[in-house]
Amino acid sequence: MHESPPLILVVDDEPSIRLGLLAAIKRHGYQAVAVENGNDAIEKARELAPDLVVSDVMMPPPDGFELKRLMSIDPQLSAIPFIFLTARGGVKDRVAGISSGADDYISKPFEMEELLARIDSLLRRVHSAEERGREQMREIARQDMERLQKEILQNFHHELRTPLMNIAMPLELAVNHKFSDPAEQSRFIRMALSNVDKLDSLVADIVILSNIEHGDLNSIRQTINIRDHILAPAQKRLERYRSKELDFAHEVSGDGEIKAPRREFTQAVLHLIDNAFKFSPQHGRVRLRIHAGADGGAEIEVSDEGTGIPAEQRGRVFDRFYQVSQGDTRDYDGLGVGLTIARAVFRSLKGDVQILDQPVGCRVLAILPGVGAEDIIYG
Repeated sequence: MHESPPLILVVDDEPSIRLGLLAAIKRHGYQAVAVENGNDAIEKARELAPDLVVSDVMMPPPDGFELKRLMSIDPQLSAIPFIFLTARGGVKDRVAGISSGADDYISKPFEMEELLARIDSLLRRVHSAEERGREQMREIARQDMERLQKEILQNFHHELRTPLMNIAMPLELAVNHKFSDPAEQSRFIRMALSNVDKLDSLVADIVILSNIEHGDLNSIRQTINIRDHILAPAQKRLERYRSKELDFAHEVSGDGEIKAPRREFTQAVLHLIDNAFKFSPQHGRVRLRIHAGADGGAEIEVSDEGTGIPAEQRGRVFDRFYQVSQGDTRDYDGLGVGLTIARAVFRSLKGDVQILDQPVGCRVLAILPGVGAEDIIYG
């Protein structure tokens, strides 16, 4: 696909000059539009976003200088290159034109070839500057991506190594040492099993993220047993935060059966619950409310008494690896993908995950629509 030729906006109150410039610029291979005064020029510039303005100076108000000033204070128009074309040929006039922010200043009478050459030269300079700017932005983006990749690998290494060590150490003790106290042996084995669950969750996150990336997230709806698929895993997650002594309570309402992709839905809901546990203060309260609709849909609300999420950050927390951006100074473990996964899973089912206002802490609402005619149900 070929790029469109640059668009030149011509501003002159003399009809003969205006029409002559319009014809010459078009013959030279550019697109061109012409207006007769500064007010029309501003309106047309906002409408068309031209690549260059060629304007007379001596016009009824606003004249060329005022037109340039008005454009320079408009964020939408301030970057458009500007050439003055005028009968004022004195040094002071040229200095005034350049000082006002114009990129070039041509005195009448002028040779059309000279004007076209200056237009060509100015557009080349602008193109080169834009290309340098794009290259700088690409370099900044590349450096940011390298930094992010490094942080992801560091945190992934930590998230993987820690549970592996916590599995290997108690199992090694159980094999190589005889426990005289059965309770102590049971405690070490429970520690290993808890970290197996953590590793399993990490692997599930990686699989779901890969499915999201490739656009093949599972959407086959299965029956969700609230006790087995949500409440029991939530209690296992709570064990990770035993030292906080959290007050966790749940409320289940509705007579329907929730229908959703079992592994993905469970993982999404557990992330919402786990976030509430993670960011809760010591002895904090976490509340889980589940309403099962009659048509296979559901509303799931999770609230805590943590620090909450400021309104201006509520969009960013759904970004993938958002927590990773905190680098070595981050206060909490995790890859920062929980809310990304939760929202992606619910949106794949035409639902959503939202952060709601509340005076203290954080309140998250996940909405799962009922089963539609196009949905596939299994089991």
